[in-house]
Amino acid sequence: MKYDEPGRPQGSGIATAEDGVSLVPLGLSRFRTQPSIMRQICRLIQKLWNNLPCRMVSASALAVVVGVGAGRVFIGSVYVVEGTSMAPTYTPGTHLYGAPISTPLERGDVVLLDDGKEDYAVKRVIGLPGETVQLWRGRVFINKQMLVEPYLPKHTYTYPMEQERRGATFILGEGEYFVLGDNRPYSADSRAYGPVERKQIKRRVPLPDEFICAYSAPYTLPDYGKVLIRHTATNAAGAKAPL
Repeated sequence: MKYDEPGRPQGSGIATAEDGVSLVPLGLSRFRTQPSIMRQICRLIQKLWNNLPCRMVSASALAVVVGVGAGRVFIGSVYVVEGTSMAPTYTPGTHLYGAPISTPLERGDVVLLDDGKEDYAVKRVIGLPGETVQLWRGRVFINKQMLVEPYLPKHTYTYPMEQERRGATFILGEGEYFVLGDNRPYSADSRAYGPVERKQIKRRVPLPDEFICAYSAPYTLPDYGKVLIRHTATNAAGAKAPL
């Protein structure tokens, strides 16, 4: 083997400092270029910020983004109904305003909830925490008291999902709600997936001023082994008792 210089093989292809070549490890060259790129980006941002029109446009865009985000959190959003589970109250294509929930939920409230699917579901609150909801022969009972729902069309019956069953019982724990769709024969609701937790309920739909709340009728569930619904005495004024 021939040597050009002492200790350096001829034609080895290895550059040295004596050749006037900068010795930069290849593994670091890419990382050493990043600070210069960042400096160029910072200078460009500073140049744009010093330009008054650009600064105004940027500030306006930021205000829009912040305003939209704050509006969704504190004001609410508009949703479009898909499906028929709340028909005829809300038909497909209806635009609903979903407001943040700032007061306790009440029976009859229409809510938007996360039922595990991609979009929120629209349902009505029927049972409240600590209550026992029972379905018997097409009727809804709250703590064994029959519930009358004037917002439903006449001859609307609420049966369990299993058609062969006469009734079903749901005991609600703390922070649990029983929800149903107004279109009872075609609604997937708490009859299918059980009570929902409060954290699943995301928005509340404001009810119209003429909305009539559900109330209790003077009938209770029959005793065990009996099939006839029992009539109970009404109050002295004969008024409808809210549940």
